[in-house]
Amino acid sequence: MDLGGACLRAPYVTALLACFAVLTLRSHERIAHAHLWAEDGPVFLADALAHGLGATFKPYAGYLHIVPRLLAWGLSRLPIEAFALGLAWVLLAINAAVFALIARVRCRWLVPHDGVRVLLAVAFCFLPGTWEVMGNLANLHSVLFYGVMLVALQDLERPLGISDAALLLAAATSAGEGVLMAPVFFLRGLLRWRDGQPLRSVLWEGLAAAVLAVPAGVNMVLFRQSGMAAADFTAWPLPRMAEHLWNTFSVRFVLYPVIGEAGTRSYFHRSLVVRLAIAVGFIAVLVLGLRRVPARPRALLLSACACAFLLIPLTWYVRAGAAEHPSFGVFSNPIVMPGRYMLFAFPAALILWVAALTRFRAVLGAALCVCVVGLAFSRWTFEPWGPEQDWTPAARIIRATRETPGAQAEVPINPPGWRVPVHGAPPPAP
Repeated sequence: MDLGGACLRAPYVTALLACFAVLTLRSHERIAHAHLWAEDGPVFLADALAHGLGATFKPYAGYLHIVPRLLAWGLSRLPIEAFALGLAWVLLAINAAVFALIARVRCRWLVPHDGVRVLLAVAFCFLPGTWEVMGNLANLHSVLFYGVMLVALQDLERPLGISDAALLLAAATSAGEGVLMAPVFFLRGLLRWRDGQPLRSVLWEGLAAAVLAVPAGVNMVLFRQSGMAAADFTAWPLPRMAEHLWNTFSVRFVLYPVIGEAGTRSYFHRSLVVRLAIAVGFIAVLVLGLRRVPARPRALLLSACACAFLLIPLTWYVRAGAAEHPSFGVFSNPIVMPGRYMLFAFPAALILWVAALTRFRAVLGAALCVCVVGLAFSRWTFEPWGPEQDWTPAARIIRATRETPGAQAEVPINPPGWRVPVHGAPPPAP
C-alpha cells in the first residue's frame, strides 16, 4: 500500500495548520465560552495586573514561569474583555507549533515518511491529558518540555537553529522539568564529536545542555525556599517502588500507545501469565522495529524516551501525593483520562512506536496515528473548563474594581474555588 505524501514540500507548515485546526475544533466550546483555568487567574493575570513586567521573574510553586508571565503581561495590555479569548487563541497556536516540530524535515532520519510525521503531530493533539493541558498557561510548561524533546531528536547533520535556541530558552526558564533532557544534548554533542563535525557544532550542543541545566539550579534553590514538602515516594519499600514504576512504564510505553484505553484497562484484569505474554510480545515487536532504525537516531530516541519517563518519578518526588494518583500505576479508572498527568511520557512513547513500525511499513505507523485519533473520538470536544463560562461579567468586575480607588474583589474562575484577586487604584492622598 502506497500512502503517498512521502516527501512533502512544507511538512512543518502542513502539520502546524492541521494541529491548529484540530485543536481549534476540539476547543470550539472553550472559544465560544472563553474563561480562565486555575493559575491563569490568581497567579498570572493577577500578578500581571498588580506588578506588570515586574512579575516576570516572580517564582510560583518553587520555580520560574517566565514565558507564561510574559504572555499574561502582554495580553493584559489589551482591553481586559479580550484577555480570556486572546489567551485561548495564543496558547492553541503555541501548542500546535510545538506538536508540529516532529514533522520538520530534520526529523526525517527518525521517521522518513513526511505524511506519517504529519499524522504523528496530529495524533499528539488526541493523547490523554490534552483536555487539561491544551490552551492554558498553567500547563504550558508540559508542552514546552516535549518541545525540548523534539528539538533533541532532530538530525545531527543539521545545526541547531535560532528557533531551536528560542524554544530551549523558553523551556529552561518556564518548564523546570526541561533539565531532564540535558543528557540527550550531551549525547548529541558526543555523537557530533565522534563524527568529526566542527567544534562549534559540538559546543552548541553543550551550550544547549547548559541552558537547560543552569535555570534548573535556580529552581532547586527556589523550591527549597518555597517550603513545599517533597513527597514520600523515595521512602517506599523497594518492591513497592519497583512495581509502581513497572506498571507505569508498561502503561505509558508498552500498552496504551497500541491498544488504547479499553485494552489497557482489560490487560490489568488478566492473569499474570497473560499479562507477561502480552507485554513480552509487544516489547519484542518494538525491539525488532527499533533495530531497523539507524544507530544514531535510535540512540537519541531511546535516551529521550528514558529522560521523558524520568519526569514521572520526578513528579512523584516534588508533588506530595502524586505517586498515589490513579493515573499512575495500575490503570483502571477512566475518570483520570482528561487530567494532565496522563500526558506524561505518552508523546515520547508514541514517537517510539511510530519510528519502530514505519521501519516495517510506513502504513503501520500511519495506522497507529489514525487509531490514536479514532480511539479518542468519545472525548473529541474539549468542553468548557467549568461552570464559569462568561468572561464578560468577570471582565466588567475587574475593570470596575481597578478603576475604583481602594476597591477589592475576587472574581471566580475555573475550576470551582479558584478566584482572581483584584485591587483598585490606591486611594488619593489626603
